[in-house]
Amino acid sequence: MGGVEHGVHSPDVTGLGGAPPPSWLTERSAEAIRAAEGPAFEAAEYEARLSGLRARMSRLPLDAMLVFRPSSVEYLCGFHTAETAPQPLLVTQSDTHLYIPDLEVGRALASSLAGNIHYCGYADALRGLELFLQHAASVLPARARVGVETGHPSTPPRALDILGGHGLVAVEPGYLVERARLVLSAAELRRVEEAAVVTQRGVDAGVAAARVPGATDSSVAAAIAAALYTEADSPSAWGPVVATGQRGGIPHSSWVGRQLGSGPTFMEFAGTRSRYHAPVMRTVVRDGPLGAAGRRLAELARTAVAAVLETAAEGVTAAHVATEAAKALGRLPGDVMFHQLFGYPVGLAHKPHWMDGAPFYITPDNHEPLVSGMVFHIPGSFRSFGDSGVGLSQTFVVERHGTRTLTHGAADTIEI
Repeated sequence: MGGVEHGVHSPDVTGLGGAPPPSWLTERSAEAIRAAEGPAFEAAEYEARLSGLRARMSRLPLDAMLVFRPSSVEYLCGFHTAETAPQPLLVTQSDTHLYIPDLEVGRALASSLAGNIHYCGYADALRGLELFLQHAASVLPARARVGVETGHPSTPPRALDILGGHGLVAVEPGYLVERARLVLSAAELRRVEEAAVVTQRGVDAGVAAARVPGATDSSVAAAIAAALYTEADSPSAWGPVVATGQRGGIPHSSWVGRQLGSGPTFMEFAGTRSRYHAPVMRTVVRDGPLGAAGRRLAELARTAVAAVLETAAEGVTAAHVATEAAKALGRLPGDVMFHQLFGYPVGLAHKPHWMDGAPFYITPDNHEPLVSGMVFHIPGSFRSFGDSGVGLSQTFVVERHGTRTLTHGAADTIEI
């Protein structure tokens, strides 16, 4: 089956390994599934992404890209699923081939604009990649140069051996897809803006839950999660994180059913829209204002966020932004822990984290310039190690003459 039926994309769907077509896969069932959901963006958005990738492939040169990172597969063809087995996308100069277990045919038809969908038995797909990569080799010329990102855990190391066994040359492409993803299109940016609205629902719910007598870190996290998911179209890749009292001073601690104490309670989470994320950190304070130690942490967090937002702009290097922010902070007190990371890119992400792309960080050692359309989260988290922690942050977009904050509300503590 293949083509376009009644304006609905209709890929070629073929089985691998000689198994007969399943009885449930018919033209009628496939058409119904294709019409039921559809990809997150218009076809022209994916065509532009593929066109850009193919131009970059030609410059390397590469005959094909074999993409394993799930978020990059979605970026290029729309396919997304809860299944975590390797499901690569092969991009050539003229076509796209999506490889999936047969159980994922429905998800591929519902969400993907790939030109070809190739499936094999579910158990076969879980055991190995041989059928997928054997087919990939069959549509490529001998000794074809194939780009494969090797730095992400979604790429099975044995895939390189299988490609070599079929006479193909695997080439590390230097985040050829992921670097393009750093700059969001207008349509993508709208998704982050929509996600930020959902994020603020989480903030409001978390603050309200923290006011309830006997509130715990778990009850606050539950309220945040309910707000993020009740009207959502996609799950967050990470969180919500809620850490109260002393546990707030231990990085990446989260809810354990502990009653909120006086002082700061750290919250971090992200609303989503079509798996585009808008993370935020907020800190609620119960039973009166912060003490001197908490005020010191909060002021450092506010300073870091403000310095990044005031310095970043198109053409400014990430290193300059980080250096200016570090100057604004000054020398940190000896008991204060800070990761010296003043921003990391966010946007489309799949589990396990919303940091799901090229490693382009706002740090003193990154001398590349910022580009309009890049979106960053500023993780302004400062901790008196093992004692308490304050996290304040914003998600922002780089623009020609500065920055525009996408998340809502002030990056400040919230007294309840």
